[in-house]
Amino acid sequence: MMCGVPNIVGDGRQMKLSHLIAVVAFAPCAAWAADFSGTWRVDNLFNGQSAIITCTLVQAGNALTGSCKPQIPGVAPADLTGTVDGSSAKWGYDVVFNGNKARVDYVAELAADGTLKGNVLRNGSPSPITAKKQ
Repeated sequence: MMCGVPNIVGDGRQMKLSHLIAVVAFAPCAAWAADFSGTWRVDNLFNGQSAIITCTLVQAGNALTGSCKPQIPGVAPADLTGTVDGSSAKWGYDVVFNGNKARVDYVAELAADGTLKGNVLRNGSPSPITAKKQ
């Protein structure tokens, strides 16, 4: 025992019990890092109409790539880019719909239950989204 704190001995190394407790106490915080990678079903209410968009996100560090595709016949998947900051993510892409160019951006927060909540912005106009990993 050193300085009144018992030592844990193993393998010829010693660790104060207080250090071990500190490591264990902070491990859950360090171990939980937001992971947005995967295929997401994004549900959106836009102008009173329900829309479903499938987004496949690939996360490398704080960068997002992948693609999104609305469930609209004839609309191809669009390549996306974005960023992650803690439990928040932003991503977007350009599309052509009915001959018109448009910008689609997403802002979402990863909840503790693994779902996403946020907004999709079509040319800057927000509408709410929720998403579940498939």
